[in-house]
Amino acid sequence: MLSPFAYALHRRMAGYQTEMLHHFQELLKIPSVRGEGIPGAPFGRKNREALDYVLRLSEQFGLTTVNLDGYLGYSEYGSGEEYVCSISHLDVVPPGEGWKHPPFGAWEENGVIYARGAGDNKPGSIAGLYALRCMKELGYEPKHKVRVIYGCAEETGMEDLEYYWKSQPLPIFGFTPDSDGYDIINAEKGRMEVCLKAYCTEKNPVVRIEGGLASNMVPTRVTAVFDRSCMTSEECCRMEMLRASQEIEWQEKDNQCVIEFRGVAAHAAMPETGHSAISEYARFACKVLGEHADQLTRFIDANIGFEWKAERLGIACEDKYMGPLTLSLGQIQGDGKTFCVIGDIRYPTSTNASAIQTKLGKISGEAGLELRVVSAIDGHCCTCEKEFDILRKVCLDKGRPEPRCRAISGGTYAKKFAGRLVAFGGCGDGVHAPDEFVEVQDFYDHMDIVAYALYRLSGGE
Repeated sequence: MLSPFAYALHRRMAGYQTEMLHHFQELLKIPSVRGEGIPGAPFGRKNREALDYVLRLSEQFGLTTVNLDGYLGYSEYGSGEEYVCSISHLDVVPPGEGWKHPPFGAWEENGVIYARGAGDNKPGSIAGLYALRCMKELGYEPKHKVRVIYGCAEETGMEDLEYYWKSQPLPIFGFTPDSDGYDIINAEKGRMEVCLKAYCTEKNPVVRIEGGLASNMVPTRVTAVFDRSCMTSEECCRMEMLRASQEIEWQEKDNQCVIEFRGVAAHAAMPETGHSAISEYARFACKVLGEHADQLTRFIDANIGFEWKAERLGIACEDKYMGPLTLSLGQIQGDGKTFCVIGDIRYPTSTNASAIQTKLGKISGEAGLELRVVSAIDGHCCTCEKEFDILRKVCLDKGRPEPRCRAISGGTYAKKFAGRLVAFGGCGDGVHAPDEFVEVQDFYDHMDIVAYALYRLSGGE
């Protein structure tokens, strides 16, 4: 049963539903994909535009509002040194192709809103912002200061938090509303982003290749240009035979064949739900060219293919709580002389980045490839049982099942909080896929639960 103040908070949040939805849709219309950094906007103009939007609202609501040089910002309510927090991210992955609705149109149809960021992760920013507004308007005096943080680079390396920790202390506890449902995500796999590169000294039949929108997305399209003048008659014949047996887009001009390979999009944390266009390309090219294919293409086909547990790479591992290591190839590029592919590896705490790098470096080096680790952060586990009990009570009070603690393959801001943050709560579906969406009623329910969770964690009864 809700306390009188908790019920008042619920009613106040409900009274702002129409306004919250409007501000949410306006935020969704900002295409906050990471762009070229400029002074004051280290992650691009559109990311800064999204940050400015929520910070303007924060100021209008009379909240303490801080912009940390465009890297990220926060709203705050209450006094004292210690704080509890929620943190969401305003940046989104590129929309990609295959949308029935404009990816940044915030289109509403039959009680559903379609947009990139509808689930991942713009609802959390609006929820936290309005929670603080309502607490302030109701005159609540929290035991612990409440901070709502708006990140700008969660999808691309979390450099925003590296900047945050230069000047800010750790919270007592916090959560990122960037989850699937309301279990308590207290453990996350590590994530390593790697680049494999090959250099070709001889003229290559593949004179250009490109595909993939982000390292943490299973790519839906790869375009490769084959130069027939560099191919033998047998290779040309095999290519024609495969053309007839596969559904691929094919254009010819002079001696060049432009071929598009298709896949199915998925989040890199769940590569088994997608189908890689990069692996489709590698299989095709190796069937056509054999040993004439470049080293990287041969390596992908022989050692990765459509496997997502990386068993042929010798880095496969698994534990009971976190599950198996997974691998997804996200982007590929080549100009006939240099070829590179970027992969996303998610791994349980039974291994670490150093061990993976050693094993992967050995097998790729033997194949004549250059390995570069773009970024790496090992997994984490939070054990704040007192706060977990509060989150369990939040769910039960709101008529939801009692949440369980569990681990995920996805990567959230929780990794960067030294064991003081969990992922908790989320709405929407189709994350990193075309027609990402959220049901309006789910959005309203999410706003209410996030507000109640922040109230309870800050000392409210």
